[in-house]
Amino acid sequence: MEKQVQDSYALIRGYKLFRGLLAADLLTNSLMTPVLPKLSICIPAYNRAKYLPPLLDSVFSQNYPDLEVVITEDNSPERPEIAQVVQAYRRQGHDNIRYFENEKTLGFDGNLRLLFARATGDYCVMMGNDDLLCPGALDSIGSLLAQHPEVAVAIRSYGWFYDDPAVVDQTVRYFPETSIFAPGEDTAVTFFRRVGVLAGLVFRRNDAVAAESEKFDGSLYYQVYLAAELLLKAHGLYIAQTIAVCREGKPDFGQSQAEKGKFRPGEYTSDARIAMIRGMLDIAQYMDKAHECNMRQRVLKDLGNYSYYFLAFQANSGFSTFWKYYRTLGGLGFRRNALFHLYFWSLALLGKENCEKAIKYLRLRLKATPRLGAIKSGTSLERAMASDRART
Repeated sequence: MEKQVQDSYALIRGYKLFRGLLAADLLTNSLMTPVLPKLSICIPAYNRAKYLPPLLDSVFSQNYPDLEVVITEDNSPERPEIAQVVQAYRRQGHDNIRYFENEKTLGFDGNLRLLFARATGDYCVMMGNDDLLCPGALDSIGSLLAQHPEVAVAIRSYGWFYDDPAVVDQTVRYFPETSIFAPGEDTAVTFFRRVGVLAGLVFRRNDAVAAESEKFDGSLYYQVYLAAELLLKAHGLYIAQTIAVCREGKPDFGQSQAEKGKFRPGEYTSDARIAMIRGMLDIAQYMDKAHECNMRQRVLKDLGNYSYYFLAFQANSGFSTFWKYYRTLGGLGFRRNALFHLYFWSLALLGKENCEKAIKYLRLRLKATPRLGAIKSGTSLERAMASDRART
């Protein structure tokens, strides 16, 4: 009898020990597994109502666990159609769509600023109203940010398409691997021109709200200002996976008071392109004054090294218009960059179509955009993890 009692006590002690070890293991695992951040998909809406359903489908098909969609409609002629799309998705059970209508047209920059203020997520994933998220994009973004909460701005690979998103014309991949960048001027300069396209950019919301400014309304580059401001003090992240694809189409800029006189709705004129580039340089100059940096000269150099892209936009406008555009850009400081002149004469003599074929070939061969100039490439996360494993 006494032995049976002792065996029972031993069994109870063993069960308690097992239960304690199991609880400890579960606690350890929960502490080791980072909590996924809440993501706000932020969509500045102006017209293009017919493209909103494919965008929303690309978001809701992701099944990300903690998500909201924030749409700020900027007083466009298609406001009723956009509102109808939102109502239709809410009736389908998507009650995590938060929809706002601006009383007056604020323009691209002002609308972006409101999106950050109205979002409630930890991070804002920015999407143009005719862009599409790629499958698995939000899981990748969320898991990387959960592992690296020090990141305030994330850039990514993205693609361009014309009519069919399944047929991507080109993919822009800035670096070969997913990498993290330390805070400071080097990272701010590296990210500067690489945040020009909105689709799939990620900003830590609290930082974006704290840096709010109207200084650059009408530049179309509020995201460039934000990235530069945040990255002087916080880490950046590059995601090598293709996160979003952008539709090649006609712009709607030029509707707000801040944009009128610079941009013409429905087309990118040479004057509009010059205004955009001047706007980027003005932002860099502001950073120099506000933070005692040397960003403008470095940004000018980086823009010049990759000036093919903004030269190519006007390459088919006729030689006299193209020549005037080239001379005006040269006056902004690009005339000191040899690649700027090489790109112009290549486009003028060989034609845009042949140059585009060469660019596509290079991208396919290199599997990334060629690195030109002294641009920092960050620390590969894969190599960093391998180094950590080797040390342990």
